[in-house]
Amino acid sequence: MQKIVHIGKYYAPEAGGIENVTYSIAKGGVNAGFKVTVVCFGKNRPEDVEIMDGVEVIRTSIDKLIASQPLGLKYMMSSIKEARKADIVHVHLPNMLGALCCLLIGKRPRLLLHWHSDVINKGMLAVLLRPLEKALLKRADVVVATSQAYAEASPLLQDFKNKVTVVPIGVPDVVSPGSGADHADNLPLALQEKLAGKKLVLAVGRLVEYKGFNVLIEAAKSLNDNARVVIVGDGPLRDNLKALIVQHGLENKVYLAGRLSDASLKALFARAAVYCLPSVNRAEAFGVVLVEAMAHGIPVVATEIFGSGVPWVNQHGVSGLNVAVGDPVALAAACNQLLVNESVRNRFAEGARQRFTAEFTEDISVKKMLDTYQQLIAA
Repeated sequence: MQKIVHIGKYYAPEAGGIENVTYSIAKGGVNAGFKVTVVCFGKNRPEDVEIMDGVEVIRTSIDKLIASQPLGLKYMMSSIKEARKADIVHVHLPNMLGALCCLLIGKRPRLLLHWHSDVINKGMLAVLLRPLEKALLKRADVVVATSQAYAEASPLLQDFKNKVTVVPIGVPDVVSPGSGADHADNLPLALQEKLAGKKLVLAVGRLVEYKGFNVLIEAAKSLNDNARVVIVGDGPLRDNLKALIVQHGLENKVYLAGRLSDASLKALFARAAVYCLPSVNRAEAFGVVLVEAMAHGIPVVATEIFGSGVPWVNQHGVSGLNVAVGDPVALAAACNQLLVNESVRNRFAEGARQRFTAEFTEDISVKKMLDTYQQLIAA
């Protein structure tokens, strides 16, 4: 039996785009007959080894955290040990320590670099990491990018184009679009009251600078009076965003919902009239949450981030609208177009759902990754 070892920062049930992708591919590998092991850090779970959906998950403790990069000696030792037993090592980047481990595993395992994103906005740390990344790219057998646009805009990948293949991210399909529309009881009472009789503009993500939620709050000043904005997630900018809402007198129009249960989030997706992604730079490499919104048949308003996969995922004029980065007036105008014009909203909702089923289901994504595995094994 061929062995696949994933090396990542975290793993399910930790929430996050990369964590969800790793979980999906690892399960898919088991279902295809591979022996699959994941080495990760235990962020909110104890150090242990367990079997999840047939996947062996090895969690190690965090010794130190530097600029969102967890560090740990046991992580290094476990990663190297498991990788040396593997047929294919699948490392999820950016992950400085995981990258270093992959240079110490010897020449036998095939090495797949899953290039989720470049190292962005890390200052001197990014400069110091450059030699490590180049050495890793030379060692790699294949580099998986999530979109052609991101691969072509990544400075580091330009000298390794012959190794790059594109596997877009996919997510599980919802059982039936709109199936949670009547499940208002899954929402906190405050949200139920705020949304009663209103049209929901939904945004989900960590409250950090590149997500551009400050732009969405500015845009809310110009949104239709019947619209309400709900931002789901937590992060270091929560107090800043809350102050911005108060500054503009938007307490009755914009709601910071914090982290919500899966049931509450599904209820919001089912309730949303528009999904908005106001991100401002290439740290938003793909926008997995866009795909989740499209699975629910929600039309999307997103930003034209140069060199990101976002404008490709949300196909302008098909699944929604893309507007200039950092422009609250344009963002509000696009949202209003969908909120006010029901025929346009319905057309984009249908286009979003069709684009999801054609490009971004979990089955499509996992199959493309398994095909890449088979090509590596055959080589």
